[in-house]
Amino acid sequence: MCFALRPVVVKLRGSVPGELVAEVLERTDIVTLIADHVRLVKRGQRYVGLCPFHQERTPSFTVSREKQFFYCFGCGTGGDALKFLMLQEQLTFPEALKRLADRAGVKLPEARLDPAALERRREEEEACRINELAARFFAEQLREAGGAPARQYLEKRGITPEITSKFGLGFAAPSRRGLLTFLQREGRSAEEALRYGLAVRLESGEIIDRFRGRLIFPITDARGRVRGFGGRALDDATLPKYLNSPETSFFNKRDLLYALFQAREAIRAAGFAVIVEGYLDAITAHQFGFGNVVASLGTSLTREQGRLLLRYTGAVIIAYDSDAAGNAATLRGLDLLQEIGFRVRVVSIPQGKDPDEFLRAAGREAWKSAVAGAVPLLEYKGNFLAAKGLGTAAEKMAVLHALVPNLALLPTAAEREEGIQAVSKITGLNWEIVRGELDCFLEKGQKSWLNTSKAAKNKYASVVDARKKAEAGVLKLLLEEPGFLPRTEAVGGRELFSDPQYRRIYAVLREVAVREELRLPLLFARLEEEDQEVVATLLAEQSFSGAEALFTEFVNFIRKRARREQKQGLLLDLKAAEKTGNTERMRQILSALQALIGNGKEG
Repeated sequence: MCFALRPVVVKLRGSVPGELVAEVLERTDIVTLIADHVRLVKRGQRYVGLCPFHQERTPSFTVSREKQFFYCFGCGTGGDALKFLMLQEQLTFPEALKRLADRAGVKLPEARLDPAALERRREEEEACRINELAARFFAEQLREAGGAPARQYLEKRGITPEITSKFGLGFAAPSRRGLLTFLQREGRSAEEALRYGLAVRLESGEIIDRFRGRLIFPITDARGRVRGFGGRALDDATLPKYLNSPETSFFNKRDLLYALFQAREAIRAAGFAVIVEGYLDAITAHQFGFGNVVASLGTSLTREQGRLLLRYTGAVIIAYDSDAAGNAATLRGLDLLQEIGFRVRVVSIPQGKDPDEFLRAAGREAWKSAVAGAVPLLEYKGNFLAAKGLGTAAEKMAVLHALVPNLALLPTAAEREEGIQAVSKITGLNWEIVRGELDCFLEKGQKSWLNTSKAAKNKYASVVDARKKAEAGVLKLLLEEPGFLPRTEAVGGRELFSDPQYRRIYAVLREVAVREELRLPLLFARLEEEDQEVVATLLAEQSFSGAEALFTEFVNFIRKRARREQKQGLLLDLKAAEKTGNTERMRQILSALQALIGNGKEG
C-alpha cells in the first residue's frame, strides 16, 4: 500500500466556528455544486470527470456525495465544497462560505473580527486602492507626450500596444512630484503615498515620488489587485536598473508571481507553467502567444510562490537565462519546487540568451522546441554538478549525494528506476551503488544526510517511509470506521503517530467523532487546508478489506518500527558518549539497550 500524500497549498481557513462551517457543508450537495463547473459521470458510488485544475485527457477527478469531498488522482488537489469553490472561482474563504451559505439557505452571523484583523484588512484595502490610482496615473503618463521615451523603449523591445494595455504598463516622468500631485488631487496625502511605498522622504524632510524616469510594471496578485510596482531605468546610466516597491506587509515578492493573474487560465489549459526571471521575459512570451508564463521576480524561488502556483498546476518548467539557471540559489529553488510536489523540468536556452532575447531573435517555433526539450530536474542538476569535475571517486560520490534526495522525491517506482539509471550515467557509478545509496537514504537518511534540507526529508518521509505508510493506513481505517478509535487510544492514541501532520488530524478526528460516528463535514471544517489535502487523499484511496486484521498489522508494525528507531537512536548516543569518554552516560545507554534486547523488543 502506498499513499501518495501531497504537500500543502496554503492555509485558507479563518477563525469561523467549525460547527457553522459544517452546517453549510452538510447542506451543500457537493456533486451538484461541482457539476456546475465539471461534467461528471456516475461510476459506482462516486462521480468522475476531467479535472478543472490541470489538463488531462483521461478523467482522474472524483467526487463523493456520501463523504462530501473531491479529489484528483492526477494533480493531487482535494478537499471539501468550500475548497473547490475557492480554487475554481478564486474566492477568499469568507467569500466562498457566504456563497455556499446563500445557496444552502443558511444565515451567517455578522463577522466579528478582532481590532487587529480589522486594521490589517483596512490597511490592505487602502494599499490596493492607492496602488490602483498610481497604476492609472502611470498608464496615462505613458500615453502622454512626455511618455515618448518609454514608448520608444517598448517599441524597440517589440512590445505592442495591446500587450502594454494587457499588463497595465506605465511611465513615471522624471519630475519629483508628478505622482504626488495627482494623488493629492484624488484626496490622498503625501504621508499615505510614503506609507504605501509610492514616495520617499529625503534627508531634508521633503517627500518626493519613489519612481522617476522609469518604465513601470504594476505587480498584481492572483486576483488582479495591484500590490506594488517595478520600475526599469530607460538608460544604462541610471542606477539601480530595476527599482521595486519596498517590502511591506501587503507587498512581498516572496508571495507573488508576476503575470500570474494574466496566466492563470492558460496554465490550467496547458497543464504546466513556465517560470522566467524578469518582467519582459514574461511579457514577451505572452505577446508571442505563450500565455502560461509567469516571472519569479528574481532567481530565488520561494515556498510561498510554489504553493501559490500549485493551485493551478503540478508541473513547472524553469526558463531562466544561462547565467541565472546555474547559480546555487536557482538550484535551491528547483529543489524546493520538487519538495512541494511539482514535476520540475529546465529549459536550456541556446546562445546564452534570456527568454525575451531568444523569442525575439528565434521566434515562436524555436521557443516551442526549447520548451518541449526541457530536461527533468534530476538530469539538469546532475549534469550541472558533474560539469565541475568527476575525476575522483569522492567527487562522484559528492554528486550522487546531492542527487539522492531528488531521486527519493520522484513519485513513482518507475520514475525512480529511470532516475537511478540517469544518475548512474551522469556520475559513472554503477547502478548498484546508486540504488544502495538511495536505499540508505530512505531507511536511515535523517542523520546521515546533513546537507539535505529538512523540508525534503519531511516531504519524502510522508510519502515513502514504511512507518508513515502504516500510520496513514491507521488514519484511513479511522476515517472509514471510527469504531477503531477506542482501540487506537488504548495503544497510544496521538502518540502512535510520529508525523506531526498525522497527529493534528488524529486530534481533530478524535474530537469530532461521537459514539463511533464521524461527521466528515465537521472534520473538514476544523482542519487546516494542508490537513484537508491528506484526508481527501486517504478517502479517495480504495477502501481496505479485512479491516480488523489490517488495524492490528498496522499498529504492530508502527510499534515495532518505533522500537527499532529507539534502538538506532541509543546506538548513536552510545557512539557519541564513547567519543567524549562519558562512562556514566555509556552505562545508562547500555542498560537501556539491554532492556530492549532482553525483552525481545528490539525489532
